[in-house]
Amino acid sequence: MRSMTTPTVVTTVAVAARATATATATTRSGRRWRRCAARAAARVEDWCGKTADGTTMRRASARPGTSVRASSSVMRSGRATAASVAMRWRVVARAGADVEGAYADEAEAEEADALLREIFEEAGVEATWTALGEDEDVEISGVANDINALLSGDLFVNAERGEAGAATAREAVAAGAVAVVSSEPIDGLADVPVVIVENVDEALADIARVFYGDPSKALTAIALTGTAGKTTTSYLVKSVFEEANIRIGVAGSNGNFIEEDLKLTAQGGVWESDEEDSTRNRACTAPGWLAPYRGKYEFEELGSDALQFQQITAGMADNGAQAAVLEVNAEQIRRKATRGMSFDIVALTSIEGEPSNYHGLESEYPAHVAEPFKSLTDAETQRAVINVDSLDFGPREMAHAADLCRENAAGVPVVTYSSAIGNTKADVYPARVDLSLFETAISLSTPAGNVEVVVGLVGEHMVGAICCATAIGLAAEIPLDVIAAGLEAIEVVPGRMELVDAGQDFSVLVDSANTPESIERVLRSVRATNCRRVITLIGCEGESENPGQRAVIGKTVHDMSDVVFITNDSPKSEDPYKILDDICIGFRDKVYDGDVRTRDEALFAFLKDMYKVHENAQYECMRLQNLVRRYVMVDRYHAIRAAIGMAEPNDAVLILGRGAKDYFVVGREKHWFEDVLEARDALTKIGAIQDSGVDTHNLPWQSFAARATNPGAGNLLD
Repeated sequence: MRSMTTPTVVTTVAVAARATATATATTRSGRRWRRCAARAAARVEDWCGKTADGTTMRRASARPGTSVRASSSVMRSGRATAASVAMRWRVVARAGADVEGAYADEAEAEEADALLREIFEEAGVEATWTALGEDEDVEISGVANDINALLSGDLFVNAERGEAGAATAREAVAAGAVAVVSSEPIDGLADVPVVIVENVDEALADIARVFYGDPSKALTAIALTGTAGKTTTSYLVKSVFEEANIRIGVAGSNGNFIEEDLKLTAQGGVWESDEEDSTRNRACTAPGWLAPYRGKYEFEELGSDALQFQQITAGMADNGAQAAVLEVNAEQIRRKATRGMSFDIVALTSIEGEPSNYHGLESEYPAHVAEPFKSLTDAETQRAVINVDSLDFGPREMAHAADLCRENAAGVPVVTYSSAIGNTKADVYPARVDLSLFETAISLSTPAGNVEVVVGLVGEHMVGAICCATAIGLAAEIPLDVIAAGLEAIEVVPGRMELVDAGQDFSVLVDSANTPESIERVLRSVRATNCRRVITLIGCEGESENPGQRAVIGKTVHDMSDVVFITNDSPKSEDPYKILDDICIGFRDKVYDGDVRTRDEALFAFLKDMYKVHENAQYECMRLQNLVRRYVMVDRYHAIRAAIGMAEPNDAVLILGRGAKDYFVVGREKHWFEDVLEARDALTKIGAIQDSGVDTHNLPWQSFAARATNPGAGNLLD
C-alpha cells in the first residue's frame, strides 16, 4: 500500500508487490525446506484426509506463495496406532549431516513437508526438546491444535495442562501426531518428541505463521475490532472492494468465504458437503424442530484462533483472493489470535455495551481491543481507521479504548469517522441521514468530497458501519465514486437487520441481537425510522453462562416494543418452558399488577404457552395475551408466523436472537431452522390466508365469521 497522497487505487499495487515478495521469500525457503522439484510444481486443489474423529477435512496448503500442496502420499486416513506412528515419523539428519539416506527414493522425498526444528528457529520460538537429539529433526506435514482437526503426520500444539492435557496429547499421538508442543513435560508418549515452550498460544501463532509462509503478507489484510458492527462492516467492505475489482475474502461471525459458493473450512480448505442436504430445496422447516440438519456449512462461531487465521488467509490466497477482511474480537486477541498477522488496515468499529464471549478481566478489555493497532508501523503502507464517537459520546472506559487505538497507531496515518450528523471532528461523517423501514439514505462528507448513497440496510445503527466502510475504502485509496457504488450494491447482510421483503407494506427484519445491550440498540435504531409499531420476537438459548440475563432481555423488549412474542431459541438440555418463564420474569409483574386491562380480569397466570394451561382455559389465556399484546409460544415456527400475521402497514417486525444461524439444538441434536426462510415463507402465505377471510391480527387465528359466532373455535396455527 502506498502513501495516501498517491492518486491511484493503492490496493491492487500492494497485492502485486506483496505477492512478488512472498514468492521470492518462499523460493529461498524452498531449499531450506528440502522440497523436491516435482512436488513444488504439483498443485492439488485441496489437502484431504480423515480427522481424528473419522470425518473428512480439507485445509489450506503450507507455503501458499509457491502453490505447493501436500502430495497424495500424505493423505492418510483413519486413526493410526501409536506403534504405526512411531514407524512413520522419520528422524532425519540435521544440516551438515548426510541427508542422502533420509530420502532413499523419490516417493519418500515427496512426503517431506517441513522440519520441526527449522520451523522453531525461523519463528524465533525458544523451546526445550525431549526425545530428539540435537542433530536430529522430525518431518511434519501439518499443524493442529484440535484433536478433531488432526491428520496423521501433524505437529500437535496442546494448550491444555495437567492430566487432561497429558491425556489429550496421548490421544493426539495415537491419532497420528509426530510431535507435541506443550507448556510442561508429558509422560507416556514413548519416543515421540515433546517440545516445551513457555507460552503455548504465542508459540502456536509463531509456528503457524512460518509453516504457512505468512500468507497475510500476500493479501491486503484488514482487521475489524470493536464490540459491535464488525460483521456488517465486513460485508460493506467486501462490496466496496469488489466494486474496485479486487477479489476479497471474509472471515467472521457468518463464516469464512470468498464468494457465496466458495466457503472455507476453519482449516482454510474449500468447503464441500460430505453428505446430502435433504432440506436444500425446502422453503421452510416444520413445527416441533423436526427438520434434520445434514450437509450444511459449519464453522467456528466463536472466532478463529492464531492457527486458523493463518490457515484461512492461506486458503484465501490459494483461491485467488487479493485481500481479506477479518473480524477480530477481544477474546481472540487475548488468546494471541492476531499475533503474527500482517495487517494493512486496522479499523475500530463501535465500542458500546458489554463485550460478549470475553473471558478476561474487564480492565484489560480496552487494551485487547487496541492491540492490533500496534502492528501498524509503516506509514507508507499501513493505515488506521478509528471511530471517534467513543471519544465524544461513549463511557469513559470505551473512550479509553479509542485513545489506546490512536496511541498504538501513532506511527501511521489515521482516518477517523463518526456516525453523528455534522461531526466535523471526524474525516468521514454523515451530513444528513434519512431513515426508513426499507433503506437508509446518507449524505457522506469525506476528505475526498461529498457523496449521496442509498444503502439497503435498515436502522440508525447501520450509519456507523457505512461510515466505517467508507473510511476503510479511503484508507485503501479506492476512489469515492467506487466506494459509493460498492455501498449501494449491497443487498443484505445475513442476520444483521436482514430485510425480508416480499412486497409487503411493513418491514420484517432478522437480527442476531441476543444481549440486553444489543437488543436495546436494535430497538432504539428501528424506533428512529418512525415506524408505526414495533413487534418483537425473542428467545434465549439454553445452558447459558448467564441465565439471569433472560429476565433483563424480557424487560428490555417489554419496555421498548408494542407487541412482544416470547419464544424459544436452542433450548439444548434445558426445559424450553422454563426458559420462557425466565424471560417473562422480566415483565410479568408489570403485566399482572400494573396493567388495568388484566389486573381485575386475570384469574390465573396467563403469560405462558397456551398448551401449558388447562384446555378449558386456553381461549381465556389467548384472550388475555391479546389484551396486553404479550404472547408466549414455545415453538418458534408458530411464533414467527403469528408475529408476521399481526403486522399492519408501517409496522416493523423484529425477529431477534439468531441472525443467520441455520440450526436449533435440542438436547444434543442439531435441527435445521432459519429465521429468514421461515419469515419469507410466512410472508408468501399469510396474505392469501388473510384474503380468504381469516383474522390473523389476534390469536388464535379464526375466520371473521367464526370469531363473531364462536370466539372459542380452534386455532388455525395448529
